[in-house]
Amino acid sequence: MTQETEQQYDRRSVLLAAGTAAAAGVVATLESAEAEAQGRVDQECMTIVYPSGPDVRFNFDYYVNTHMPLIMRLYGKSISRFELRRGLPGADGAAPPYIATITIWIADPAAFDAAAAEHQAGIRADVAKFTNATLIAQRDKIVGTASS
Repeated sequence: MTQETEQQYDRRSVLLAAGTAAAAGVVATLESAEAEAQGRVDQECMTIVYPSGPDVRFNFDYYVNTHMPLIMRLYGKSISRFELRRGLPGADGAAPPYIATITIWIADPAAFDAAAAEHQAGIRADVAKFTNATLIAQRDKIVGTASS
């Protein structure tokens, strides 16, 4: 093996190692960002539930494609994560108590409150377009987290 070949080999090794390290750094950053987006102790959240019932309707497509983007546009970076979940039947086949559950992770409580004061009436008016259920909302503070 010539010295020139050894230098090329060494350069390749260095570049490969640098690329591997950079990729590992990106993965670590994404994992950290994902953990942050899922909530941290002392972070505030808004939990909204829509009780189910025999005549209750909920248009999940409208919510995901229209209502959720509306809220994200109006509240901006005051929200770090916004999640809609559909209630599923229990193991015994019983109907879920809630047709839909929403969790909003609040990134900036002051900005969130300011957006709510400005836009809440318009957002509430949009509710009739996707459900006839009466919403129940509660502000929460995360006191513990666990993951596997």
